[in-house]
Amino acid sequence: MNVSRLLLLTVVMPVSLVFARQANAGEYLFQHEHVLGTSLELRVHTNSADLAEQAETAALKEIDRLAKILSRHNPTSELMQWQNGTPQQSVSQDLLIVLTRAEKWRQLTGGAFDIRAGAFAELWKQAAKLQQLPAEEQRRQIAVTLTKAPWNIHASGSIQRNDKLVISLDALGKGYILDAVCQKIQAECPQVSGLVINIGGDLRKVGAVPLEIAIANPVDTSENAAPFMSFQQAGEIALATSGGYQRYFVIAGRKYSHLIDPRTGFPAEQIQSASVIAPTAMDADAAATAVSVLGITAGLALIESLDGFECMLLTNNGTVRASSGWPAGNAGWQAALVAADVKSKANEKTTAGLNVDFTLNRPEGGRYRRPYVAVWLEDEDGFPVKTALLWMQTKQPGPRWHRDLTRWYRNDRFRKLAEDKELIGTISAATRGPGQYQARFDGTDNQGKPLPYGKYTLYIEAAREHGTYQIIRKPVELRADPISKQGLQGNVEIGNASFEYTPWSTK
Repeated sequence: MNVSRLLLLTVVMPVSLVFARQANAGEYLFQHEHVLGTSLELRVHTNSADLAEQAETAALKEIDRLAKILSRHNPTSELMQWQNGTPQQSVSQDLLIVLTRAEKWRQLTGGAFDIRAGAFAELWKQAAKLQQLPAEEQRRQIAVTLTKAPWNIHASGSIQRNDKLVISLDALGKGYILDAVCQKIQAECPQVSGLVINIGGDLRKVGAVPLEIAIANPVDTSENAAPFMSFQQAGEIALATSGGYQRYFVIAGRKYSHLIDPRTGFPAEQIQSASVIAPTAMDADAAATAVSVLGITAGLALIESLDGFECMLLTNNGTVRASSGWPAGNAGWQAALVAADVKSKANEKTTAGLNVDFTLNRPEGGRYRRPYVAVWLEDEDGFPVKTALLWMQTKQPGPRWHRDLTRWYRNDRFRKLAEDKELIGTISAATRGPGQYQARFDGTDNQGKPLPYGKYTLYIEAAREHGTYQIIRKPVELRADPISKQGLQGNVEIGNASFEYTPWSTK
């Protein structure tokens, strides 16, 4: 069968919404942690806060419904019950769609995509604990099993499993949920005129008004790092990014990607980051993983053969490759690619600066709305010289600042630097754990000018709506000598906080 025709067999969820650009009137932003094991960003365009919250509620309800079907972390989910049950069972329509799609991708990629690859991941996880490479015999046994189809689907809707390897739908289930949420909000919230949903770096946007979308830089995972590239998308889009730079195994000091080639049992090594655009988020999710495993030549060939698919690859040797129809293919974007290519080839990624790591605590035990957070530096006179992070949620259209961050808000000179300026945007990136973040001060001030050595105060401020207000203050003297990692006293909102400093240039 023609591969382009093959991919049209997916369940396409029609959405005809209109999305309004960030900062336009009518946009509402909601951010949650611990959603499907990562973070959620939801941007809703409608004419009232009540309607926006109705859309938020509908989205979370649909996510919860599908998580009970597709999750591998919940032993009571339908997926896990099916795996632990009799070899042949009937399954729900949602699970059947995702399993069917997974098998089509396995066939399409010659086994480079396989939802049973977690068997290899467990092997490498154990190897990392022992600090030695996986046993050759075990690796080969799993590889032989994966050469065979995982199941047979009967006309009755039941599925006959052919092996007992554990199945994970992480590589396309999240995308299926993004598609389903868009369909759900269209059906239940007709007054919502636009939507962007981003779960752990995989996103689905509907509508025709341009939105700035950024691809994360895999060599600098701090939240305020400049993106690897960005482009404006005028229409609907489903985009997923995959890579081993957020999650990996370490053996004898060497990092091995968590993305394992199911055909060999070895980690994928050619590609740092693979971003894929596809007709649906489910296919973008699967294709990004598949391309990361297939490598440059085979991965690009696959994408070029499929209707409605495009990709952009950053390879491990520093080159940038894109399919022929990747968006933003103008001269400016090409120049940005060249600059990124040269920078990566020259291995100029710098760690100089003050790096701050922290986690957002999980007070309710489940998912929760992300609190307002600001991370910044003040000089010896108390003047705020640099903002690293500013996170807001808005129940009304307008600037991304809030009076609840009292220390940050009190200084009008500082506030005006960030008002009407978004310090974090819609970013596609490899999935990371929930609530884990890093901010980096690179040695420049809010105007981009070099900061002198001297005494500063680091602030991490957090305020939860209908919750607590917390602030961390840490005087630091930043000069020509490095500061090794030091812990910061946490609180009910901010935990596992620390900082370290590599001297920056003052020229």
